[in-house]
Amino acid sequence: MVRVLQVVGKMHYGGMETLIMNLYRNIDRSRVQFDFLVHYEEPGEYDEEIRQLGGRIYVMPKTTFKNLFVYQKALNDFFKNHPEYKVIHGHLQSVAFLYHKIAKRYGNRYCITHAHNNGVEHSIKGRVSYFTALLAQKYTDEFWGCSMEACRYFFPKAIKEHKEVKIILNGIEAEKYQFREEKRRELRELAYLSGKLVLGHVGRFTEQKNQSFLIDIFDELQKKKEDSALLLIGKGPDKEKMLEKVRKKGLLEKVLFLGSREDVNELMMVMDVFVLPSLFEGFGIVLVEAQASGLPCFCTEGKISPITKISDFYYPISLKKSPGEWADVILKLYDRQEKIDRAEQYKLAISRGFDIRKIAKDVEKEYTDFAKRLDEEKE
Repeated sequence: MVRVLQVVGKMHYGGMETLIMNLYRNIDRSRVQFDFLVHYEEPGEYDEEIRQLGGRIYVMPKTTFKNLFVYQKALNDFFKNHPEYKVIHGHLQSVAFLYHKIAKRYGNRYCITHAHNNGVEHSIKGRVSYFTALLAQKYTDEFWGCSMEACRYFFPKAIKEHKEVKIILNGIEAEKYQFREEKRRELRELAYLSGKLVLGHVGRFTEQKNQSFLIDIFDELQKKKEDSALLLIGKGPDKEKMLEKVRKKGLLEKVLFLGSREDVNELMMVMDVFVLPSLFEGFGIVLVEAQASGLPCFCTEGKISPITKISDFYYPISLKKSPGEWADVILKLYDRQEKIDRAEQYKLAISRGFDIRKIAKDVEKEYTDFAKRLDEEKE
């Protein structure tokens, strides 16, 4: 069996973490097992499931400039005492140059750096993180990305030197998202949403996801279609700020903050429209999920990989347009669109290559090939 070390921040319900867990659930765990090097002391939302699947979780100190030496010592101690990890799959890019470098110091290891975004937040911290992420290219054996845009952004030197990059699509368990009218009716009645136009959004409350702009869009839309609601699924550092904005706009009765949820697939059945006005996205897996659920999707033009488009009901809109213009486009296209057979849309995700079962088999083969190559080099 090959034990692969997944290096992450915290295993909460996020896009990157959901991809890892989708892979984990669908690989042959008699051949490949995942363990996790996390960087938060507080438990992650997926921790219990990880342990149930046979995974181990190791906690590293948080990565700050002040505790850099403490962090490096912890990495040295870890890799010195864990020679069993031959494949290191790095998702935490900002410090990948450190953990890949130290991992190689204590053995012949195969290091993967995985790009999950095509941008960073516009802050000093974001720019510093991007610069340090670029340093990882020196210690990376295999470059993976959720899209070519993400690879170009984080691996410019590798691409310039014609090194191979692999696109690993963010697969989903498509059948989970198959629309069921009965479930929709049940949940809408429970939430007092029957007869309303329900907009939905899934994402962490951060600058990247641009929920502030989304609230402005909804504010304009509900002025024109009063019987409407907005569902916000997720948590994050900007949640209280967004709650305060909703309060100031007098929209508390129309905007539902649902927190971090395991039942996103069912909540998408409640929605009529999905909106993702992100400032940047390496991929945007929630768009694939939303389309699999049969939702018309309105997203940021030019900031999200076009490979996320799997249906004809996918509408990119420029962020240069005002919230009112976004609201007008959403209402116009929603009112005029053809009737979507929502129950059949999940099949599009499978036919377009987003079936996690196939992707997991491909990734499993990559891991076992890496381990075999290292064994052959040892001989």
